[in-house]
Order: sequence, then C-alpha cells, then structure tokens
Amino acid sequence: MSLKYGVLGLLKGEPLHGYEVKNRFESMLGGTWEVNIGQIYTTLQRLERDGLVRPVGPRGDRGKLQYELSSEGRKALDEWLAQPDSGPQQLHEEIYVKLLLATRIANGDLQGLLARQKRAYLQRLRDLNRLEERARRDGRMDLARLVRGALLHTEADLKWMDELSSEHFGAVEVRE
Repeated sequence: MSLKYGVLGLLKGEPLHGYEVKNRFESMLGGTWEVNIGQIYTTLQRLERDGLVRPVGPRGDRGKLQYELSSEGRKALDEWLAQPDSGPQQLHEEIYVKLLLATRIANGDLQGLLARQKRAYLQRLRDLNRLEERARRDGRMDLARLVRGALLHTEADLKWMDELSSEHFGAVEVRE
C-alpha cells in the first residue's frame, strides 16, 4: 500500500496530526508495517505542497499541527481507490531476479536457493496464520481478510517453489 494514499485515507475520516496518522496507519495494518515518524511528516509536507491536504487551525500543544483532506485530496483518493491494482507479483521483484541470476551463475543449480526460499515462505505462512488468528480474535475482520489474501499468495508462491524444486535444473541454455 502506498503510504501517500494510506495517509489520505486516514485523513478522510477526521483531521489528525502526524503521530496520530502514524499510530492509526500501523494499527490499521495490525503492526505489520512500522512507519518512521519522519516518513509521515515528509509525506504530509508533500501532500500539503501538492494541495491534497491542508493544516487545520493553529499548532496545538507540543507544536502539533493537524491536517485534513482537501477537496483535491478527496478526488485523488477516490481515483486511486477506483483503479484496479496490477497485482502483487511484479517480474522485477527480488526473487525473480535472484532466480534468473542464480540460474546463470550456478549453471542452473538452484536447489540451495529454492530450499532457503521455501523455508522463508513457510515461516511467512506461520507468521501470517498467527496474525490472522489475532485479527479474528480482536474482531478485526478487515485485517483478517487482508492477511488471508497474503496467506493465499504465499501458499501459491510455496507451490511454485515446489514445482521449481521438482524440475531438473541441469545445464540451462542462457540466451543474451
């Protein structure tokens, strides 16, 4: 998720200052994405510069400044929400580059890389299962549905790893 649009979405509900945005963003995602407060303030400054948010009233205690969504920000958020996503898998993701390079460098012997990646996916499945259980227990069905999607994608990645592991990676023809 884009931090920019996450901030816009949170501000659509009510004016917030930077720390409130940070805490609500992290809470919304069940603690799976820790955001640096500097990223939040930089994002708010850019959004203000671009006319998507505006400060509300004077600075409060401790110099905190609340922001609200502008009409341009509402429009940008609504347009972003209406656009379909291209999907979570992009061919420039790190695992694909690693596989292609390892095939070239190791003359097709990917078993070590595939075994390590499979272990990482299995750990991710365990972590996601715990997060989904916690979200359901806490009544966070929105987060549980999001995590369920990540679980399904990870299971598909794991299946793909199994398919690659079962293939023969002897000499691979490399075309330039």
